[in-house]
Amino acid sequence: EGNGAAAEKGDLVAFECAAFLNNGAAVHPRRAESVVLGSRRFIAGVETALVGMREGGYRKVRISPHLAYRAAGIEGKVPPNAVLVCEIWLNSVQKSPVEPPE
Repeated sequence: EGNGAAAEKGDLVAFECAAFLNNGAAVHPRRAESVVLGSRRFIAGVETALVGMREGGYRKVRISPHLAYRAAGIEGKVPPNAVLVCEIWLNSVQKSPVEPPE
């Protein structure tokens, strides 16, 4: 489950991610990544899974094609309309600065 602050939209998160096809074939091994949640710089299914995670937490999620690579896929790696299985380890959460109310 992890401990520390829970990741929210707008936070910068550092995590590790390994991705597989539904049949178990590796898309990519465990590797370090970082993203601002909600920036749409990573596949939607992974960003959605990160929201609510706490530092030190782990999740294994199944991601539908509409939250991954859709009908396009990735040539030679991810077939069109593929379901992905991702393992995610959240390393750190950097909270976004909160604007004071006016």
